[in-house]
This record gives sequence, C-alpha cells and structure tokens, in this order.
Amino acid sequence: MRITDNLQAAALQQNVQTSLTTLNTIQQEISSGKQLNSPSDDPAGTAQDLALRESLLNNAQYENDANNASDFLKTTDTALSSAGSLLSQVRQIAVQGANGGFLSQDNLNALADQVDSAIQQLTNIANTNLHGKYVFGGAQTQTAPYAGSPPTYQGDEGAVVANIGPGQTLTLNSPGSNQSLFGDTFSALQTLKSDLQAGDSTAVSNDITAIDTRITATSAAQAAVGAKTNQVTAVTQNLQRLDTEYQSAQSSIEGVDLTQAYVQLQSAQNVYQASLVSVSKAYQYSLADYLG
Repeated sequence: MRITDNLQAAALQQNVQTSLTTLNTIQQEISSGKQLNSPSDDPAGTAQDLALRESLLNNAQYENDANNASDFLKTTDTALSSAGSLLSQVRQIAVQGANGGFLSQDNLNALADQVDSAIQQLTNIANTNLHGKYVFGGAQTQTAPYAGSPPTYQGDEGAVVANIGPGQTLTLNSPGSNQSLFGDTFSALQTLKSDLQAGDSTAVSNDITAIDTRITATSAAQAAVGAKTNQVTAVTQNLQRLDTEYQSAQSSIEGVDLTQAYVQLQSAQNVYQASLVSVSKAYQYSLADYLG
C-alpha cells in the first residue's frame, strides 16, 4: 500500500486526533463526575443547566427570606404570648381591687404599684426587637415603639413585607398602635392604676371588662401571627421540595453514569489504539514501497 494521496494521510491523522479527543473527553467526565465541563459539550444541556442554577439561586434567596420571616413571626408570637400572660395577671389584680370594701387604701395602693410594674413590663414587651429591629414599630424598625410615661407610640403604620416565594409576599408586622395590640392596653392599665389609687371599686370592676377586651384582642393578634407562621412553613416546605427537584434535574444533565462511561472509555481506547495501528501500518507500507 503506497500513501501518495495527501488527503488520505490527513484523514488517517484526523481519525487519530478525533479518537484521542473522544478518549480525553470521556476521561475528563469520569474524573470530574460531570458530562458538562464546557458549553460546547452540550449547548442545549448547558442552557438548561444555567436555567436550573438560576432557579436554585432564586430559591435560596426565597428560603433565606422565609427563614427571616419565620424568625420575625416567632419573635412576635413570643411577645404576644408574654403580653397575654401579663394581662391575665393584671386581671387578677383588678379582681382583688374590685373587692375594695375588704381592702385598705394601702392595700389598693400596693395593687396600683403592681399595675405600674406591669405597665413597665408591657413597655418592654412592646419594644421587643429581633437583631436590633423592633417588631411592633411599623416601618420604623430602628426606633423603640413606646417611650415616655405614660408610654406613647413612636412608630408608624408601615408594613414589613417579606418576599417568600415567586410572586408571594407576606406582611409580617402588626404595628404597636393597632387596636388589636397595644394601642388601648396602656390606657386601660393606666385607668386601672388610677382607679385603684382612688379607691373606686366600682370603676375597678368596670376596668376588668376593659382588660378582658385587651386579652381577647391580644389572643386574636397571636392567632393571626400563628396563621402567617403556618403559611411561611408551607412555603418553606415547598421551596425545599423545589430544591430537590432542581438538584435532581441538574444532576441528570451534569452527572455522568459511571458504568456507561467506563464502557465508553474502553471503547474509545480501542478505537484510539486501532487508529494508531492503522496509521503505523500505512506509513510502514509507504516506506517499504519507497525503498523498493
């Protein structure tokens, strides 16, 4: 066999190069565990992979926001629970004070002091903060919602909103001046304190009704927070499910079936060796013809 045709020689060399490229590609896939090591490996697969990466990044941001929202709501729930317990204690004080005929004024004044202490405790609860941000101040998260004596509201009615999913927003806060929270509670406690100091048992009896109203309102606010917490929990679970689906799809695009890859590797090695042998034999025949 005489190789005189340059095209034939180039074709043999190209076969060697092609088989070597295939061999190197398979070896790289096995080494990296990925079949997408460069965009040229699979342009369509690369586009899908990039889209999945973007979805995972967006999902991670939503999950972070949802976790922050959950922390905010849990902090709010704890504060409202504390407020409800405190109001229940104040109610017991009012019940004692309503039996004024059996108590001295000194006793009533002592009860008034307990109410004053409760007002201070409630102020601390109303000024609850999470990582330095006040949860009951509306959009004024850097300012303590209640200050002064009697405590007055320093915040606004602005909303704290979280983006917890694609097209899903959730208003997290309940501004402290809202009727269902602390708006009327401080005035109710101040009135009770004054009525106790005045020794007016009839007025104190009426104060019990006002306190009951505040307890009910606080419970309703806590229930609303609980509903939002459940919503965030459901969204978080869905985001986690999407994470699993995205990662599975990404793995199917990027990942290598090692069993199949090793079969392909053996085949590629055989093809490469065969192409080398073909070139070697061809040039041996050519040289022999030349010397002959």
